[in-house]
Amino acid sequence: MADKRTYTIDQIAVAARELREAAGAQVERFTGTQVIGLLENEIRMLRERGFTDERISGLFTGFDIDVKTAQIERRSVERRSNAPGNLITRMIWGRIQANQVHLD
Repeated sequence: MADKRTYTIDQIAVAARELREAAGAQVERFTGTQVIGLLENEIRMLRERGFTDERISGLFTGFDIDVKTAQIERRSVERRSNAPGNLITRMIWGRIQANQVHLD
């Protein structure tokens, strides 16, 4: 019987962090460009709801993440030509490492 329970991204992120700590792994760090790539679905949803790239950039600032409007705009153009898939899911489950993500 398939497991039909679901989990929020917050639960998964906490679990990933705690598992990494238990394993003694270093904290992963990401550039602004990588953050944009990891959260591209969320950025897309904000745009669909009428948020400008400037406003989205401002939201990142509220989380103390330095993401420039030009990075978001550039990523949008790049995504249309070469979609990388769901990076955050693959990263959480260890299928790729942060240093393998090249979105510049």
